Amino acid sequence: MLELTSVYLALVIGEGGLLAPRTPQEALEIFRNPDANDWERDYAALMIDSLDEALPELEKVARDASASEMLQQRAAEVLGCAWRDRGILLTADITGFTPIARQEILFHRGEGLPYPD
Repeated sequence: MLELTSVYLALVIGEGGLLAPRTPQEALEIFRNPDANDWERDYAALMIDSLDEALPELEKVARDASASEMLQQRAAEVLGCAWRDRGILLTADITGFTPIARQEILFHRGEGLPYPD
């Protein structure tokens, strides 16, 4: 059974038991939580692109080879959208991104396919 922590106390239990954040700030807490499941962090990432404080967290995952490829890709996808909205997509530094995250950013930049050749 999922241990209730302060992170989870602020959540709404949706249909099927899905832990669903109600705000971007709640989503950021889930994304930062190393005890959250990958699918919870993946879902939470979709809500945090508007938060400036989320960008370093997303970059960290995009550079983390030990993170699941699903999370690496999602972090890069969300970064691509956030950087586009801030006007820095084409100049943002992707040094050290994992291959899957780098490919996602290149796709957002119009420089490649959304999957490796």
